[in-house]
Amino acid sequence: MDERTWPNNNTDVCIRCAACMAVCPVSRVTPLFPGPKQTGPGAQRFRKPGDPSVDEWIDLCIGCRLCDLACSSGVPISELNLIARAKYLDEKKRPLRDWLLTHSYLFSRVASFFSPITNFLFKNRGVRWMADLLLKIDRRRELPVYESPTFRQWFGGHRSTGEKKIAYFYGCYINTNEVDVGKAAVQVLEANGLEVFLPPQECCGLPMLGNGDFEGARKMGLKNVPSLLQAIRSGSEIIFSSTSCGEMIKHEYNRLLAIPGAEEVAPHLFDLFEYLRKLKESGNLNLRLKELPIRAAYFAPCHLRSLGIGLPALDILRLIPGLHIENIDADCCGLGGTFGFKKEKYEISQEIGKDLKEAIDRLNPEAVLTDCEGCRMQIRHLTGLKVLHPVQLLRDALT
Repeated sequence: MDERTWPNNNTDVCIRCAACMAVCPVSRVTPLFPGPKQTGPGAQRFRKPGDPSVDEWIDLCIGCRLCDLACSSGVPISELNLIARAKYLDEKKRPLRDWLLTHSYLFSRVASFFSPITNFLFKNRGVRWMADLLLKIDRRRELPVYESPTFRQWFGGHRSTGEKKIAYFYGCYINTNEVDVGKAAVQVLEANGLEVFLPPQECCGLPMLGNGDFEGARKMGLKNVPSLLQAIRSGSEIIFSSTSCGEMIKHEYNRLLAIPGAEEVAPHLFDLFEYLRKLKESGNLNLRLKELPIRAAYFAPCHLRSLGIGLPALDILRLIPGLHIENIDADCCGLGGTFGFKKEKYEISQEIGKDLKEAIDRLNPEAVLTDCEGCRMQIRHLTGLKVLHPVQLLRDALT
């Protein structure tokens, strides 16, 4: 994208209260990152469009958006950081590793088709050493496991029925790596009288945006918005089960990427549990739930918090008889999408996740629940526990 199309932000409304510094997970664990106040509105006052970028540390921003939530003046700090990162990385030139991590959707279906081979290679110590040496993908980070058939293939052989149609934006990771999450979402929606259909869709573009590739992210948005608009104009709402995908489409498509039609899509796009909570409030939620005597812990992802909808999954899960569920008192998990896969950032990622691990250890749950695929990966990595999407537990409770 042309830099002239990036949104203008008034940094002078920052009152330097340092509230954003207090919540930043990166500056808390490393002195290499001066924190959101300095990297965002502080440095923005001195950034000139024609000058070379001097923001080397800007690439350490994990993109959690907690700074935005903490800012009492409404400064879009994460947006300032993203724009500065894009400028820095455009000048520096992105490595092949970053392209591979942000374009996994191009080869994920092939990886899924050959999943036994793919998974063997991804778990092989020699292959991971080579990825570490040549691509700087840290060998200590487990790589995603691929599944076959894909969610879309499963849905192709599934006949969805219901009184009202609803569109489902399932996302790349569910399609090829966590197929059961997609199945559970469909089954829960159908149990509530909804006929699910899948509008044509590509990667939401968040991995690219997170790596400062505005142009690549916008291309994805330009492919997705027309089909989402078609679903809305046919009378359907749109559900997402990945908070990262949902936050990207609902907020970034319009504000950051200026995608035509995105403003019309946003009000009709709902988190899965947000939509189920709406059904409960109108008296239309299926409450035929069997007892699940499980001790579980719930972690709210950063992107869910930035949606500003509360904790709808926790509201619904507490309706399940016998389920003992605690909210985990911790901030960012530390994975940050592709952030935690990069060799130079792996240790930072792990340090950020320590608070979360300690909070989970104190609760000692049988299972951990969270709405974000990245958080699920990181929590498994940190704890070795069973980690599920909340909809999988709700599906199991439905009679």
